[in-house]
Amino acid sequence: MGAWSMQGLGETREPGVGRPSATQRRLVFEHTVEGLFRFSLSSRLSAQAWQALRGAGIDLSKPLLPAYSDEAWKRGLEVAVADLYPLLPREEAWRQLGHEVVNGMTHTLMGRAMVGVARLLGPLRMLRRLNNTLRSADNYVEARITELSPTACEVGLNEVLEQPSYYQGFLEACVLLAGGQRVRTQVVSREGRGALLHVEWEE
Repeated sequence: MGAWSMQGLGETREPGVGRPSATQRRLVFEHTVEGLFRFSLSSRLSAQAWQALRGAGIDLSKPLLPAYSDEAWKRGLEVAVADLYPLLPREEAWRQLGHEVVNGMTHTLMGRAMVGVARLLGPLRMLRRLNNTLRSADNYVEARITELSPTACEVGLNEVLEQPSYYQGFLEACVLLAGGQRVRTQVVSREGRGALLHVEWEE
């Protein structure tokens, strides 16, 4: 995809681990859905939003599926943004949702383990392992990291769901969990379905 032709991005993928093939379904895993909709947002969504989520393919009145299609996940995120942040500018609303998905995942079994590791590693080493975090959430988003300084990186993502500000919030929340302070992010460029983001923090 486009993001992978960006220049200057350091490779962080493990050998043999890549994006889904053309015939492989793009999936978001159960604990990602659980973290956002069962933990982070369960008491804040309206009845209309719960109904819209069912229509999108995420029925929270039933046991969660092992995985959901990326289309269902994207529709679910759009429902949450419209329901929770109707008065915010769209980019800020998606950035807030990026925070929510990380905060929700910290309440899941897998997320609690990841938080412990992130706090031990600190922001920079946590970002070096960003692909591990992304692969635990779904099977199609990948990152390449360029270290600019001990407190700044560029993050190239192959997929941003047409909403790079969502991943701004995601990265901000991850760095905060790892102990970073006063985290700032910026969209540097867009290319294809991906984007290049700048993230910096204070220790």
